[in-house]
Amino acid sequence: MHTHRRPQKAFLLLLLIGALLAGCGAQKAEAPAVARGMAEKGAIAQVPESAPAEDLAFQNEAPDVAPRLVIRNADLEIVVDNPARAADAIGKMAESLGGFVVSSKVYENTTPGGVRLPYGSVTVRVPAGQFQDALGQIASLAVRVERKNISGKDVTKEYVDLQARLKNLEAARDELQRLMNDATNTQDVLAVYRELNNVQGEIEQLKGQIQYLKTAAAMSAISVQLTPSAAARSVSIGGWHPGGVAKDALVMLVRTLRGLLNLLIWMGFYLLPVLLALSFVFGLPAWVLYRLVRRWRRKRHPAPAGEAADAPPAAPGARG
Repeated sequence: MHTHRRPQKAFLLLLLIGALLAGCGAQKAEAPAVARGMAEKGAIAQVPESAPAEDLAFQNEAPDVAPRLVIRNADLEIVVDNPARAADAIGKMAESLGGFVVSSKVYENTTPGGVRLPYGSVTVRVPAGQFQDALGQIASLAVRVERKNISGKDVTKEYVDLQARLKNLEAARDELQRLMNDATNTQDVLAVYRELNNVQGEIEQLKGQIQYLKTAAAMSAISVQLTPSAAARSVSIGGWHPGGVAKDALVMLVRTLRGLLNLLIWMGFYLLPVLLALSFVFGLPAWVLYRLVRRWRRKRHPAPAGEAADAPPAAPGARG
C-alpha cells in the first residue's frame, strides 16, 4: 500500500512543478503581450471588471511616446461668495461631465472677530478626459483661487505586472483544478484543495487591485476647499495685508474692552457682594470684640490723676 501511494505523491509533485514552470513562462510572455495591447489604444476609459486588458485605452499625448496609465488628482482652495451654492454647482458640474460626487460638506466657522461664516468642502470624480475642463469650470466659480495642486502617478508598470501575475495564477489555478479532479487519494485531494483556495484568494486580490487602478486612472479626483469671500483678505501690498492688520487690531481692541467690561461686571455682581458678605460675617464680630476689649481695658486700667493736670485750663469767664 505504501508503494502505491508513493508514486501518486511523486506524480503529483511533478505535476505541480510543471504547473509552476508553465506559470513562470506565461508571466514572462504576458507582460509584452499586455504592453502591446496597451499600445494599440488611445485614452483610457472606465470599463467593467470583466473586460480584458486589451480593451483598455491609455493616455497618449504624443504618437512616438509609449502610452502610460496615469492617475491624476487635484486639490484646490478657492474663495467664493456663497460656499453652499458653489458646492452644489461643483457637484452638478461633475455629474454633467459624467462623474459623481464623492463627498460634500457645508459648515460654519467663527472668525477672529466673532462672526460665524459658512465654509464648505467638496470632492468629486470626473472622467480623466474631462479633468482640465472640470478645473476650468471650478476656477470660473471662484472669486480667487488661493491654492491649486495637481498630482500625477504613473502606474503603468504596476498595472502590467498585476496583469501578468493574474494570468500566471489563473493558469496555476486551472492546473490545480485538474490535479484535484484526477486525484484519488484523500490526502492528495485535501492538499490540492487547500492550495487551490490560496491561489483563488490571491487571484481575487489581484483583480481588486487591477480594478482600482482602472477606476483611479479613468476617474480623476478633485478636492475643493471653499472659503467665503467675507473671511478673505483682499488687500495685499508686497505680501503685507494692511486690511488684515487693521482687522486684527480692531479684534484685539474689542477683546480688551470686552475683558475690561467682563471684569467690571464680575466686580459689581460677584466680587463686591462677596466682600460685603465676608465683612459682615467676619468684620462685624471682630469690631464688636475690639470694642469690648477696649472697654474692659479702660475699666481695669483707669487714667492716672496726674493726667488731669495736663488738661487745658478753663476759660477766664468760667471762674467764680
